[in-house]
Amino acid sequence: MRKTAAARRFAAMLFLGLAPPMARAGADEFLPLQSSTPGAFNYARLSDIQVFLDASPTRCSVFLTSGQEIKAFQKCASITSHLEQHGLVTLPSNFGSVLLAPWFVSSLISTPNGGCRLNLRNGIWVPVVQPCSAVVEALSRQ
Repeated sequence: MRKTAAARRFAAMLFLGLAPPMARAGADEFLPLQSSTPGAFNYARLSDIQVFLDASPTRCSVFLTSGQEIKAFQKCASITSHLEQHGLVTLPSNFGSVLLAPWFVSSLISTPNGGCRLNLRNGIWVPVVQPCSAVVEALSRQ
């Protein structure tokens, strides 16, 4: 079986411990996300998730590396509480928190209300209530 160059690089990163923590901690694990229908779930591959955002008092938006958003009808903490959060950063949002990996953030833009907009590599953005200087500090600690 031939490995592609990307597959070899990723395998080397895993071996050296350089891959993103979500990729190291079970890249093939699927997370169940409560759908709008009680008792029914949508699923997302853990390694494809860039950010968890509490988008309302009762809903978590899960953004994938493709830019797709999956709405989970539950708080983000109930989804992420069992995950090893090594390397992930939690930031406050209007409705709870944002949980993300620092390497997915491409830029930070200050908002007029004193918060910060985190632009992600996939082209979407996520708002937080902290100023960008506090966000940079939090991201740098990881």
